[in-house]
Amino acid sequence: MNDYDFLILSPHEFENLTRDLLQKKLGVFIESFTTGKDGGIDLRCATDKSEKIIIQAKRYERLSNLLTNLKKEVKKVNELKPDKYIISTTVGLSPENKTKILKLFYPYILTTEDILGKDDLNNIISTSKEVELKYYKLWLSSINILEKVLHSKIYNQSAFELEDIREQVRLYVQNDSFNIGVQILKEHKYVIISGIPGIGKTTLARILTLYLLSNGFDEFVYLNDSIDDGYTYYQEGKKQIFFFDDFLGKNFFEGKLKPNEDNKLVRFIEKIKKSPDKLLILATREYILNQAKLAFEAFRINNIEIAKCILDLDSYTNVVKAQILYNHLFFADVPKGHLEDLIEPRKHLIIVKHPNYNPRIIETLINRKIWQSCEASEFSNVIKSYFDNPESVWLYAYENSLNKFSQYTLLVLLTMGPPVKIEHLEEALISFLKVNQYKFQIPFDSIMFSRSLKELENTFIKTQKDSYSTIVVQYQNPSIHDFLVNYLRDKKDLILSLIESAIFKEQFFTIFTTINSDENILKRKILLSAEAQETIFSTIDERFTTLQNCRATRYKYSNNENFTWGINSDTQYHFLYKIQSELSGHNEVVKNFVKNKFKDIIYLNNLSYSEQSAYINLLSTLNIHDLDLNDERLIDSFLDKIYSLDSIELFLSLEQHFPITFRDTVNDISFLEKIEKVITDEIDRAEDSDMDYIKSQIELIEIKYNFDLSEYVTELEKKISDYNDYIDSQVNSYIEDRIDNIEDKGLIEEDDLIEEIFKSLAYE
Repeated sequence: MNDYDFLILSPHEFENLTRDLLQKKLGVFIESFTTGKDGGIDLRCATDKSEKIIIQAKRYERLSNLLTNLKKEVKKVNELKPDKYIISTTVGLSPENKTKILKLFYPYILTTEDILGKDDLNNIISTSKEVELKYYKLWLSSINILEKVLHSKIYNQSAFELEDIREQVRLYVQNDSFNIGVQILKEHKYVIISGIPGIGKTTLARILTLYLLSNGFDEFVYLNDSIDDGYTYYQEGKKQIFFFDDFLGKNFFEGKLKPNEDNKLVRFIEKIKKSPDKLLILATREYILNQAKLAFEAFRINNIEIAKCILDLDSYTNVVKAQILYNHLFFADVPKGHLEDLIEPRKHLIIVKHPNYNPRIIETLINRKIWQSCEASEFSNVIKSYFDNPESVWLYAYENSLNKFSQYTLLVLLTMGPPVKIEHLEEALISFLKVNQYKFQIPFDSIMFSRSLKELENTFIKTQKDSYSTIVVQYQNPSIHDFLVNYLRDKKDLILSLIESAIFKEQFFTIFTTINSDENILKRKILLSAEAQETIFSTIDERFTTLQNCRATRYKYSNNENFTWGINSDTQYHFLYKIQSELSGHNEVVKNFVKNKFKDIIYLNNLSYSEQSAYINLLSTLNIHDLDLNDERLIDSFLDKIYSLDSIELFLSLEQHFPITFRDTVNDISFLEKIEKVITDEIDRAEDSDMDYIKSQIELIEIKYNFDLSEYVTELEKKISDYNDYIDSQVNSYIEDRIDNIEDKGLIEEDDLIEEIFKSLAYE
């Protein structure tokens, strides 16, 4: 029988283990409940409908702490009055200890068999192999396994010691990547673990190594410089595991690879595949693997990626993310007050669901012990600030692992506001390198561009092809945008270089701004200096007639799965308004530029609401008398482009500029006919859920124009009533189903499950 140390598990993990063991032992379904300050229930079950059994899982290291906590539970148990009360604990208990606990909870505990100490749990596990295998984190850290590992021959890895192993295991969160890695090793005899920086590649490799050493393998060889060591320590007849961490990484970038290293690695893989008692684990960052494939023909020819296990954030559910954060906080001994700040208002959900979530960031803030330098009430905000600015994850990879060509590719992409078509990125990069050739002395090469995209793929960027083979480029993760903005923020010369080479409208204002009054904007954008503002305007002035749009939009076909990437080229009013609002200030040159360009397109020629809105904004910011316009023609041109109720609302804004012509227009019978046609079309194409909004718009138009539109309002009220009745029936049905499911299966919503996990941080 193994002697497991249950303290390697967090409270939440120990509770789950207790649930699974007792479900197996008692042959019943056990419900899980949210952990809290009171309630006295961790788990609940019944052997028949009339019996109520309450189970408490108590994770403590010392008996004294356990007894102190149990004395606090007595009052709660007396109030709950269960038919049976079961206690499961990580503490080893003597017969005297159990008798003392039994007396505390009599008559709800009638026998010491319902008090499960460490030895009892070990005994149950020994008869429940299915549960034992499920909790591999537990048995990988057992004394028997660790002693076996430590007595194995371990070459080249002084850090692979007992405490290091235990630290890795207790922080590790069990997820599907482990099982995938094991399966790949079974099929191919080697596995390449790849992914973005900080995702947990080395941790997974170590857990796999520990698993293999505990399952019959005799020797572990750690490779950190060259595959030559693999050949040196390879021995026939020995069950060996080889682990090449960050293979090719440092030496690859510093140009220190030994001659023919790629061929030697491929030959070693082939040697491993033919051996009955050898396995090879390789870990690498995705962009390094991409670069290596481009640099080494042997990798491409032999398709070494066939056994690749990619770790990415999409493979981590929110519950797994929560457990990773939880484990790091729990085992770091963070003060209770700080933890409560993270728990009570559910602030932990903001962290778990943060778009920049990355285990490396968690590791960084734990290593820095940030709780020592902040008030408890600020703890969650400080954690969030690390995720808002994920420099710790990306900086080293960007500066040390990417060549200058790829670095500039990412910065040009940043200014464009992805997703963008691959050909547009290429055009913008050509312009950047050509305009700044005297500064950077990097010529554009289409082959280098292709290699750069392959290098960045699956790490910094991802590409997506539509149904017609149009490819767009976008970030692999939202945190990359935040990192690049913060990286670029204080690099004045580089900012000017990017602006001077801009050939698309988006490149001027996607990440740059002159508005310093909004903190939220300044987190995502770079505040422009006076020099940079002048550079933007001079570049726009010089290239205005040739500037195009580049941001791609996905258009879905409703009748099938096909979609296409398209570019909205009609943004002339919006672009002029951005120039006016961002650059004019007290600059009369900019104001005259905008005025003159607007005069050329003064009569509305666009159908989109966003362009119509920008058009109205331009009219409001410019001096109407300087525009030399025909107000009747202007109103007619706007009216001709109205096809929505939103546009009708915008049309109202023209009254303040041209009151006489506006009143003449709206008093004409044709205007009412136009309004009624728009209303009818809106109602016909609207979703049921939009009817309330349409009704409110019509009522506003009634008031503003003094029209009688009551027949449309009545029609909508009927539709709204029918829709609400339908929704109520669906909601009631859903609630009934959920109640049945909860009663039958003990289901817990994801957010509630995450809250359950976190509450035990402060309440244990």
